[in-house]
Amino acid sequence: MESMKHLANNEKLASEALARVKDQLAALLPEQLELVNLDVQTATSTILGALPEIRGFRERIVKELPRVDLVAFDNLEDYVLALSAAHASYVTATQPPDDLELLSTEAAKLREMLLAEAKSLSLRGLVNPRKLDNLKGANGRMNVAQDLLALSTLLLDSWPQVQGKSPTTQEELQAASRIGTRLTRVVGLRDQGPAVVAAATDQRQRAFTLLLNTYEEARLAIGYLRRREDDVESIAPSLYPGKARRRATEDAPTKPAAGTSPTGSPSSEAPSDSANATTTVLKPSPASKDPFLS
Repeated sequence: MESMKHLANNEKLASEALARVKDQLAALLPEQLELVNLDVQTATSTILGALPEIRGFRERIVKELPRVDLVAFDNLEDYVLALSAAHASYVTATQPPDDLELLSTEAAKLREMLLAEAKSLSLRGLVNPRKLDNLKGANGRMNVAQDLLALSTLLLDSWPQVQGKSPTTQEELQAASRIGTRLTRVVGLRDQGPAVVAAATDQRQRAFTLLLNTYEEARLAIGYLRRREDDVESIAPSLYPGKARRRATEDAPTKPAAGTSPTGSPSSEAPSDSANATTTVLKPSPASKDPFLS
Protein backbone atom coordinates (compact mmCIF):
# COMPACT_ATOMS: atom_id res chain seq x y z
CA MET A 1 0.00 0.00 0.00
CA GLU A 2 2.77 2.42 0.94
CA SER A 3 4.69 1.70 -2.28
CA MET A 4 1.57 2.44 -4.32
CA LYS A 5 1.11 5.72 -2.46
CA HIS A 6 4.64 6.70 -3.42
CA LEU A 7 4.07 5.90 -7.10
CA ALA A 8 0.91 7.99 -7.30
CA ASN A 9 1.39 10.66 -4.65
CA ASN A 10 1.32 13.64 -7.08
CA GLU A 11 -1.47 12.45 -9.36
CA LYS A 12 -4.32 14.74 -8.39
CA LEU A 13 -2.77 18.13 -7.68
CA ALA A 14 -0.21 18.07 -10.49
CA SER A 15 -2.71 16.89 -13.10
CA GLU A 16 -5.06 19.72 -12.17
CA ALA A 17 -2.27 22.25 -12.71
CA LEU A 18 -1.46 20.65 -16.06
CA ALA A 19 -5.10 21.02 -17.11
CA ARG A 20 -5.08 24.71 -16.13
CA VAL A 21 -2.14 25.53 -18.41
CA LYS A 22 -2.98 23.27 -21.35
CA ASP A 23 -3.92 26.20 -23.61
CA GLN A 24 -0.58 27.89 -22.94
CA LEU A 25 1.24 24.67 -23.74
CA ALA A 26 -0.68 24.21 -26.98
CA ALA A 27 0.16 27.78 -28.07
CA LEU A 28 3.92 27.09 -28.10
CA LEU A 29 5.35 26.65 -31.60
CA PRO A 30 7.66 23.69 -32.32
CA GLU A 31 10.61 26.02 -32.93
CA GLN A 32 10.12 27.58 -29.49
CA LEU A 33 10.48 24.33 -27.58
CA GLU A 34 13.48 23.89 -25.30
CA LEU A 35 15.60 20.78 -25.01
CA VAL A 36 14.82 18.86 -21.82
CA ASN A 37 18.42 18.52 -20.73
CA LEU A 38 18.36 18.43 -16.95
CA ASP A 39 16.88 16.32 -14.18
CA VAL A 40 13.23 17.38 -14.04
CA GLN A 41 12.62 16.29 -10.46
CA THR A 42 15.64 18.22 -9.21
CA ALA A 43 14.61 21.31 -11.19
CA THR A 44 11.03 21.32 -9.94
CA SER A 45 12.20 20.78 -6.36
CA THR A 46 14.64 23.69 -6.68
CA ILE A 47 11.98 26.06 -7.99
CA LEU A 48 9.36 25.06 -5.43
CA GLY A 49 11.89 25.62 -2.67
CA ALA A 50 12.76 29.07 -4.03
CA LEU A 51 9.19 30.11 -4.79
CA PRO A 52 8.27 31.75 -1.45
CA GLU A 53 11.28 34.08 -1.63
CA ILE A 54 10.72 34.75 -5.34
CA ARG A 55 7.14 35.82 -4.65
CA GLY A 56 8.43 38.28 -2.10
CA PHE A 57 9.80 40.40 -4.97
CA ARG A 58 6.44 40.78 -6.71
CA GLU A 59 5.67 44.25 -5.37
CA ARG A 60 9.07 45.60 -6.43
CA ILE A 61 8.74 43.99 -9.84
CA VAL A 62 5.36 45.67 -10.35
CA LYS A 63 6.83 49.07 -9.43
CA GLU A 64 10.27 48.88 -11.00
CA LEU A 65 10.04 46.40 -13.88
CA PRO A 66 6.73 46.97 -15.68
CA ARG A 67 7.63 44.81 -18.67
CA VAL A 68 7.78 41.60 -16.64
CA ASP A 69 4.92 39.25 -17.51
CA LEU A 70 3.11 39.14 -14.18
CA VAL A 71 0.57 36.59 -15.38
CA ALA A 72 3.38 34.12 -16.02
CA PHE A 73 5.15 35.15 -12.81
CA ASP A 74 2.00 34.48 -10.77
CA ASN A 75 1.50 31.13 -12.51
CA LEU A 76 5.00 29.86 -11.76
CA GLU A 77 3.80 27.28 -9.23
CA ASP A 78 1.25 25.92 -11.70
CA TYR A 79 4.00 25.61 -14.28
CA VAL A 80 6.13 23.60 -11.84
CA LEU A 81 3.28 21.24 -11.00
CA ALA A 82 2.31 20.94 -14.67
CA LEU A 83 5.84 19.85 -15.51
CA SER A 84 5.74 17.33 -12.66
CA ALA A 85 2.56 15.82 -14.10
CA ALA A 86 3.89 15.86 -17.65
CA HIS A 87 7.15 14.26 -16.50
CA ALA A 88 5.26 11.54 -14.62
CA SER A 89 3.31 10.75 -17.79
CA TYR A 90 6.53 10.73 -19.80
CA VAL A 91 8.28 8.36 -17.38
CA THR A 92 5.28 6.03 -17.39
CA ALA A 93 5.10 6.10 -21.19
CA THR A 94 8.79 5.54 -21.83
CA GLN A 95 9.52 2.93 -19.20
CA PRO A 96 8.11 -0.59 -19.24
CA PRO A 97 5.19 -0.88 -16.80
CA ASP A 98 7.16 -3.07 -14.43
CA ASP A 99 4.71 -2.30 -11.67
CA LEU A 100 1.70 -3.65 -13.62
CA GLU A 101 1.51 -6.98 -11.78
CA LEU A 102 2.06 -5.32 -8.41
CA LEU A 103 -0.54 -2.67 -9.23
CA SER A 104 -3.03 -5.30 -10.35
CA THR A 105 -2.56 -7.35 -7.19
CA GLU A 106 -2.83 -4.34 -4.90
CA ALA A 107 -5.84 -2.94 -6.78
CA ALA A 108 -7.66 -6.29 -6.60
CA LYS A 109 -7.12 -6.49 -2.83
CA LEU A 110 -8.31 -2.92 -2.34
CA ARG A 111 -11.35 -3.52 -4.52
CA GLU A 112 -12.42 -6.51 -2.43
CA MET A 113 -11.83 -4.63 0.82
CA LEU A 114 -13.74 -1.52 -0.25
CA LEU A 115 -16.54 -3.56 -1.78
CA ALA A 116 -17.01 -5.47 1.49
CA GLU A 117 -17.05 -2.22 3.45
CA ALA A 118 -19.46 -0.55 1.02
CA LYS A 119 -21.86 -3.51 1.24
CA SER A 120 -21.72 -3.47 5.04
CA LEU A 121 -22.30 0.27 5.16
CA SER A 122 -25.18 -0.02 2.68
CA LEU A 123 -26.91 -2.54 5.00
CA ARG A 124 -26.70 0.11 7.70
CA GLY A 125 -28.27 2.64 5.38
CA LEU A 126 -25.13 4.76 5.22
CA VAL A 127 -24.36 4.11 1.54
CA ASN A 128 -26.80 3.91 -1.33
CA PRO A 129 -26.83 0.22 -2.38
CA ARG A 130 -27.89 1.12 -5.93
CA LYS A 131 -24.49 2.71 -6.44
CA LEU A 132 -23.01 -0.79 -6.23
CA ASP A 133 -25.13 -2.17 -9.07
CA ASN A 134 -22.91 -0.74 -11.83
CA LEU A 135 -19.64 -2.25 -10.67
CA LYS A 136 -17.79 -4.10 -13.43
CA GLY A 137 -16.56 -7.10 -11.46
CA ALA A 138 -13.15 -8.55 -10.69
CA ASN A 139 -12.43 -10.03 -14.12
CA GLY A 140 -9.88 -7.96 -16.03
CA ARG A 141 -7.53 -5.21 -14.92
CA MET A 142 -9.59 -2.38 -16.38
CA ASN A 143 -12.70 -3.61 -14.58
CA VAL A 144 -10.80 -3.76 -11.30
CA ALA A 145 -9.42 -0.24 -11.86
CA GLN A 146 -12.84 1.20 -12.68
CA ASP A 147 -14.44 -0.49 -9.68
CA LEU A 148 -11.69 0.79 -7.41
CA LEU A 149 -12.26 4.33 -8.63
CA ALA A 150 -16.03 3.96 -8.25
CA LEU A 151 -15.84 2.49 -4.73
CA SER A 152 -13.33 5.04 -3.45
CA THR A 153 -15.44 7.86 -4.90
CA LEU A 154 -18.62 6.45 -3.38
CA LEU A 155 -17.10 6.19 0.10
CA LEU A 156 -15.46 9.61 -0.11
CA ASP A 157 -18.75 11.17 -1.20
CA SER A 158 -20.45 9.44 1.74
CA TRP A 159 -17.72 10.36 4.21
CA PRO A 160 -19.92 12.57 6.46
CA GLN A 161 -22.15 9.53 7.04
CA VAL A 162 -19.50 6.81 7.27
CA GLN A 163 -16.78 8.61 9.19
CA GLY A 164 -16.00 6.67 12.36
CA LYS A 165 -18.05 3.68 11.18
CA SER A 166 -15.43 2.33 8.77
CA PRO A 167 -11.84 1.31 9.53
CA THR A 168 -10.70 2.85 6.24
CA THR A 169 -9.42 6.43 6.40
CA GLN A 170 -9.90 9.25 3.89
CA GLU A 171 -6.20 9.09 3.05
CA GLU A 172 -6.50 5.39 2.23
CA LEU A 173 -9.51 6.06 0.02
CA GLN A 174 -7.62 8.79 -1.82
CA ALA A 175 -4.65 6.45 -2.24
CA ALA A 176 -6.97 3.75 -3.58
CA SER A 177 -8.35 6.22 -6.11
CA ARG A 178 -4.86 7.11 -7.26
CA ILE A 179 -3.92 3.44 -7.58
CA GLY A 180 -7.02 2.94 -9.73
CA THR A 181 -5.96 5.89 -11.87
CA ARG A 182 -2.43 4.59 -12.23
CA LEU A 183 -3.60 1.09 -13.13
CA THR A 184 -5.86 2.59 -15.79
CA ARG A 185 -2.96 4.64 -17.12
CA VAL A 186 -0.48 1.75 -17.21
CA VAL A 187 -2.89 -0.60 -18.96
CA GLY A 188 -3.79 2.11 -21.45
CA LEU A 189 -0.16 2.94 -22.15
CA ARG A 190 0.68 -0.70 -22.72
CA ASP A 191 -2.14 -0.92 -25.25
CA GLN A 192 -1.52 2.36 -27.05
CA GLY A 193 2.28 2.21 -27.19
CA PRO A 194 4.26 4.55 -29.47
CA ALA A 195 1.53 7.16 -29.96
CA VAL A 196 1.38 7.68 -26.21
CA VAL A 197 5.16 8.01 -25.97
CA ALA A 198 5.18 10.68 -28.68
CA ALA A 199 2.37 12.64 -27.03
CA ALA A 200 3.95 12.40 -23.57
CA THR A 201 7.32 13.53 -24.92
CA ASP A 202 5.79 16.56 -26.63
CA GLN A 203 3.73 17.50 -23.58
CA ARG A 204 6.74 17.28 -21.28
CA GLN A 205 8.86 19.40 -23.60
CA ARG A 206 6.15 22.07 -23.76
CA ALA A 207 5.71 22.12 -19.98
CA PHE A 208 9.47 22.31 -19.52
CA THR A 209 9.74 25.23 -21.98
CA LEU A 210 6.98 27.18 -20.28
CA LEU A 211 8.49 26.69 -16.84
CA LEU A 212 12.09 27.32 -17.86
CA ASN A 213 11.34 30.58 -19.70
CA THR A 214 9.21 31.92 -16.85
CA TYR A 215 11.72 30.96 -14.16
CA GLU A 216 14.63 32.47 -16.07
CA GLU A 217 12.74 35.72 -16.54
CA ALA A 218 12.02 35.79 -12.80
CA ARG A 219 15.73 35.16 -12.13
CA LEU A 220 16.70 37.97 -14.47
CA ALA A 221 14.27 40.38 -12.82
CA ILE A 222 15.46 39.49 -9.33
CA GLY A 223 19.06 39.66 -10.50
CA TYR A 224 18.46 43.21 -11.66
CA LEU A 225 16.69 44.22 -8.46
CA ARG A 226 19.50 42.67 -6.39
CA ARG A 227 22.33 43.71 -8.72
CA ARG A 228 24.23 45.50 -5.96
CA GLU A 229 23.91 42.61 -3.51
CA ASP A 230 24.68 40.11 -6.32
CA ASP A 231 22.83 37.35 -4.48
CA VAL A 232 20.34 36.09 -7.07
CA GLU A 233 21.79 32.57 -6.74
CA SER A 234 20.78 32.37 -3.09
CA ILE A 235 17.25 33.55 -3.92
CA ALA A 236 16.48 31.82 -7.22
CA PRO A 237 19.26 29.30 -7.94
CA SER A 238 20.28 28.52 -11.49
CA LEU A 239 18.96 25.23 -12.79
CA TYR A 240 22.28 24.78 -14.64
CA PRO A 241 24.88 26.07 -12.17
CA GLY A 242 28.18 27.19 -13.64
CA LYS A 243 27.66 26.07 -17.22
CA ALA A 244 26.20 27.22 -20.54
CA ARG A 245 22.64 26.32 -21.40
CA ARG A 246 22.09 24.64 -24.77
CA ARG A 247 19.03 25.29 -26.88
CA ALA A 248 17.07 22.75 -28.86
CA THR A 249 17.91 24.42 -32.19
CA GLU A 250 20.23 27.14 -33.40
CA ASP A 251 18.50 28.24 -36.58
CA ALA A 252 15.11 28.69 -34.88
CA PRO A 253 15.87 29.62 -31.27
CA THR A 254 13.29 30.15 -28.57
CA LYS A 255 12.62 33.80 -27.81
CA PRO A 256 14.81 34.50 -24.77
CA ALA A 257 13.79 36.24 -21.60
CA ALA A 258 13.89 40.02 -21.99
CA GLY A 259 17.43 41.38 -22.15
CA THR A 260 19.15 38.04 -22.80
CA SER A 261 20.62 36.33 -25.85
CA PRO A 262 20.30 32.63 -26.76
CA THR A 263 23.47 30.57 -26.61
CA GLY A 264 24.34 27.01 -27.41
CA SER A 265 24.50 24.57 -30.28
CA PRO A 266 21.99 22.55 -32.34
CA SER A 267 20.46 19.50 -30.75
CA SER A 268 17.30 17.42 -30.70
CA GLU A 269 15.01 16.13 -27.98
CA ALA A 270 17.05 14.10 -25.55
CA PRO A 271 15.88 10.53 -24.94
CA SER A 272 16.41 11.01 -21.22
CA ASP A 273 17.32 13.69 -18.71
CA SER A 274 20.98 14.58 -18.39
CA ALA A 275 22.72 15.75 -15.27
CA ASN A 276 25.31 17.44 -17.49
CA ALA A 277 22.91 20.02 -18.95
CA THR A 278 24.03 23.64 -18.62
CA THR A 279 23.06 27.30 -18.68
CA THR A 280 24.51 30.77 -18.36
CA VAL A 281 23.89 32.37 -14.99
CA LEU A 282 22.30 35.77 -15.48
CA LYS A 283 23.99 38.44 -13.35
CA PRO A 284 23.22 42.02 -14.37
CA SER A 285 25.96 44.41 -13.38
CA PRO A 286 25.23 47.42 -11.18
CA ALA A 287 25.65 49.73 -14.14
CA SER A 288 23.50 47.72 -16.56
CA LYS A 289 20.42 49.28 -18.08
CA ASP A 290 17.08 48.02 -16.80
CA PRO A 291 16.22 45.22 -19.29
CA PHE A 292 12.49 45.35 -18.45
CA LEU A 293 11.76 49.08 -18.61
CA SER A 294 10.36 50.59 -21.80
